[in-house]
Parts: sequence; C-alpha cells; structure tokens
Amino acid sequence: MINSTMKKVLTLVSLTVLSGCAYSSDALFPSLFGSDTQEERAVSGNQLSEEVNLPVGTSNFEPVAIAEGNNTGTFVGQKVMTFRGELSQLQTAIRNSNAQLQQIRGSVINNALQYHKVIGMIEAKLQVGTTPGNPQMFAMLQGAQNNIQVMNANTNALSQLAARASADAANASFLLDSIRAAYNISGAVDEDHRQLRVLENETNQTSILINSLLAEINNDIARQQQYTETSRNYIVELNSAIKAGSFGVANSPLASSRVVPAGYAAGKHTVSGKPLFVAKFNKSTVNYKSGLKQAVSSAVSRKPGVIFDIVAVSPANGNQLSSANAKNNASRIFQDMIDMGVSADKINISAKTSSDVNASEVQIYVR
Repeated sequence: MINSTMKKVLTLVSLTVLSGCAYSSDALFPSLFGSDTQEERAVSGNQLSEEVNLPVGTSNFEPVAIAEGNNTGTFVGQKVMTFRGELSQLQTAIRNSNAQLQQIRGSVINNALQYHKVIGMIEAKLQVGTTPGNPQMFAMLQGAQNNIQVMNANTNALSQLAARASADAANASFLLDSIRAAYNISGAVDEDHRQLRVLENETNQTSILINSLLAEINNDIARQQQYTETSRNYIVELNSAIKAGSFGVANSPLASSRVVPAGYAAGKHTVSGKPLFVAKFNKSTVNYKSGLKQAVSSAVSRKPGVIFDIVAVSPANGNQLSSANAKNNASRIFQDMIDMGVSADKINISAKTSSDVNASEVQIYVR
C-alpha cells in the first residue's frame, strides 16, 4: 500500500519534470478496447494505485534548527560565527537535496503507476486473445517503453543527487573536525566554548542526517535499477506474446528468451547466415553501442523494412547463470535498438546454446 506520505508526494508532483511522456494511456485505451468489460474488470481489480511496489523510500530529511549566539569579540568567537554560517549553508544544501529527492520520487511514483496501467491493459487484452502482431498492442507497448526511458532518467537524476550529497557529507565531516579543533585555540572565553559545544552537537546531527540521506538515495538507485531491469526484460516477453496474439501455455508470457537446444531459436523464426553484428560479453565492460548503432543504421538504410533477429548465445557447457546473463544482455540490446528508433514489431528475440562460444554473446541477424 502506498502510505499517506507517498500519496501527498504523488499529488504534488503529478505534473513534475521527468514524470511525463508523450504517450497518454487514458486517451488510447477507450479507442482500443471499447466495451471489453472483462478486460476493464481485470485492470480495475488490480487496484494499481494501491498495490504497485514502488522502488523508492519514503523518508523526509529536515535539519535541526541552529541556535543563535553573540560574537564575544575573541578570535575563537569569530571562528564560531564563521562555523555557524558554514553550517547554515550546509543545511540549505540538505534542504535543496531533500526537495529534489522528493520531486524525483514523485516522478518515480507517477511513472510507475502509468507503466503498470499500460502493462495491465496489455496483459488483459492478451488474456482474452487478439490478432497476432496487433499494431495497437505494439503502440501500447511503445508507451511502456517510454516509461522505461523515464525510469532511466530518474535513475540518472538520483545518481547526480547522490554525488552532491556525498560532497555535503565530506563538508560536514570537515566542519565537525574544525569545530572540535577550535577547543584548543588559546584566548577563548567560557561563552566561546559553550557555543562551540552547541555547534558541535548541531553539526554532528546534521552530519548524521546527510549520511542517512545519502544512504537512502543509494538504496533508491539500487532498487530503481533492479526495477528498470525487470521491467525491460518483461517488455521483451510481452513483445513476443503480442506477436503471437496471446499468452503462452498456462497463461504465462511466451518467453522469447527461454533456453532451447543448440541450433534452434526460441522465437518463431530460425536464423541463418552470417550475423550483422556480434557483441561478445567476455569482460566486465563491453562498449558495443556505437558499433550496434552503425550496424542498425546501415541495415535500415539499405532495406527500410528490415527485420532483425536478436539471438542470446550462451556456451553449450555453461551453467544456468551463463544462460541468464546472455538473455539479459539480449534484452538490453533489444531496448537499445528500440531507443534507436527500430519498431518493436521489427525485432524477434530468441536464445540458444553453442559449443563455438566460450562466453555469452548476442548475435544480430537481418531478414
């Protein structure tokens, strides 16, 4: 259940930056489904706004108030005034970071609800069946893919926010050390040390608050990344189901990435010939995007109606993890090609094992 705090955030930021996309699900659904009451009941029964497990935290971060103090006229008293000003600036930075965090979370919530609404309508339509390759279904799937782009934008915004919060945490630690060092400066009066103790306590609480803020931002990033990856993989499965016009056996999506014997594709078509492009994932970082973009652009320019076959290839002697990595890489390349402007109905995705590879790779063929 989304608690009251999250509901307030959603209300305040429903029109915020990063939350919107050009696709309007409310405008599209009636024209697609008309009076399909079975589908409408299926979606309304989900109670999306109440049951979506949103990948963000709920904490609000407000610094403690800074006590006022008079300048005693000593050198330490002047340092106290300087420290108090620095602490005030630091707390302003925290409030700004907190405000941005709540804004990003509002975008995450709004976008997640939009995404799940679109996915729910797609699932409902596939549940009762539709024509194979229905272009209206692909239009809805494109809407969900737009939501994934917003997920990526929100993750990037959170990463930038984490960098600023990390810098603030370092500044708070330095300020706390400076305040403690001031106790040893000669020439102070009792009032100077009293104000130093108050400032030390306030700065320490502020430092703890910043570290808590940073920890929660990092948690949001990790959850959002996992949420995006799961959503991206499910888009691939729905793409295959839409091409078939319904869900597979036992009302589960047709898993285009399911493991199959070597030499057979999991999808509808069997690929052959020399691949257009191969991405070998034999190291931790593989820079394939520029080569992929060049290959895709070249293929489209030669044949505007080209069909792409993405094949996730894992070693024949590999384990289940190796196969899963290959399929995750294929899902990522599928989304990359969508981002390049290739329509989802022009892409088939499948998986196989091969004794010719030592590490997972993704092969792209054209027809």
